[in-house]
Amino acid sequence: MRFLALETDINKIKQAYCHDGECEILFTRYHGLSFFFAILREIILTIVLFGLGIVGWFFEWPMEWLAWMLFLFWLFFVVFNVVKAYIDWMFDFIFVTTDKIILVDQTSFFRRQINPIHIENIGGVSIETQLWGLFPFGKLHIRLKEGLGGETIILKFVPYAGKVASQISDVVTRFQREH
Repeated sequence: MRFLALETDINKIKQAYCHDGECEILFTRYHGLSFFFAILREIILTIVLFGLGIVGWFFEWPMEWLAWMLFLFWLFFVVFNVVKAYIDWMFDFIFVTTDKIILVDQTSFFRRQINPIHIENIGGVSIETQLWGLFPFGKLHIRLKEGLGGETIILKFVPYAGKVASQISDVVTRFQREH
């Protein structure tokens, strides 16, 4: 389903960027803790607002007015950010084929960025642990030869980043041997 810039059918994106003869090597989303860390501030704000409601009830403040104010504040400042973080987590993915890497960054209903990176533009791949290596995710560094200025693209919260990096490195090596 498509709503504004949000495309919920990932297969449509895959089909739009894959051509005849390309094989899917890897498809991965970002780890769930990236969503948790994105909404941590909103969780704390919800607890504070709930606590403020309890304090208001304890001191017998006008609850009809207070409840509406707290609800509206929560709706505008918490729910919007949680929905945005959910969309950013749920619909972002890394898709590796035999010819390219496709990075999809769906930030909101209004913004989607798709970066197809051709294998010949990849200079190297490396990983870095996150949170002391306690969880099965890490940072994936993709160094580009050209295209986006020879920069390094850093992707955080990639599940099993070592396996993803090894598969990308394998695709790059096979491509270089063939060409």
